[in-house]
Amino acid sequence: MASYTAALMALNQIAPPVLLLALPHSIRVSLQGHSKGAALASLLLDPWAATILFVLLSIAVSLPGVFDPSLVNALYTAPLGGLELLSGLLFWSQFMPATRRIRPAWLAGAVAWIGAIPMTVVAVVWMLSPDVLYTPYLDVVCRWNIPPLIDQRWAGFVMFVAGVPVQLVGVWLLLGSSHRIDPASLAAIRKRDNPS
Repeated sequence: MASYTAALMALNQIAPPVLLLALPHSIRVSLQGHSKGAALASLLLDPWAATILFVLLSIAVSLPGVFDPSLVNALYTAPLGGLELLSGLLFWSQFMPATRRIRPAWLAGAVAWIGAIPMTVVAVVWMLSPDVLYTPYLDVVCRWNIPPLIDQRWAGFVMFVAGVPVQLVGVWLLLGSSHRIDPASLAAIRKRDNPS
């Protein structure tokens, strides 16, 4: 379970920001306009749709026992890695310079925190639970003869650590550190501090 969680977290929390950081800043211009591609980008990059998809997928994959078994079976027969990567890309795009749609930094930071809360809560519950909660793995033999409860706790730790970057991005945006100082304002600050 811990290795499975690590693979999903790599697809959901590590690959998306790395891929999105590689996008040129000029892509923002191509995402705007009235073309069909811009309309699709507007729908996919909607902050609330991306956050809801990210939160629901995080809960459905982490606590499948909460949902109806037929829904969970349908989810697990889908290409789960692709869904995790897609939801991670859509969620992380809300915080990256080339694709960010939320203009106020404090609001983007709040969205990061709101989206990260369910995953963090699940991770803490997995680490502190006295019982095995992850029902798909109750009857599976664990690697290295690790009991399922210990494996669940390690998986919770992996998920907790993987959720830290989005929380740090949220703090960075909430504190307003994402504002760049343009050369003119930097020159004015220097002139004010050194009048001679």
